[in-house]
Amino acid sequence: MTIAEKVPTMLNPFQQICTAAYGEGHFAHIEGVEEAHEVGDTLFAFLMAELASSEGCDCREEALRRLEMAATDIHRVIDAFDQIIVI
Repeated sequence: MTIAEKVPTMLNPFQQICTAAYGEGHFAHIEGVEEAHEVGDTLFAFLMAELASSEGCDCREEALRRLEMAATDIHRVIDAFDQIIVI
């Protein structure tokens, strides 16, 4: 294992905001990207990936655009469930 593989990838400011806000702050202790993916919450891991600098999330506007797109997709799924008639 190289030194680079041992050093955790630090969170960018957008990911730091996410860790503090998501799950009522239960993830605020997370300090690295690898740790964020190990907590077992797939939605949290998705958000952290979407907000990653390595994925092109490099400004506030881009972070908000990505979050709004995810929220829109989630609302579409919710709407689809609302339209299902339960017998």
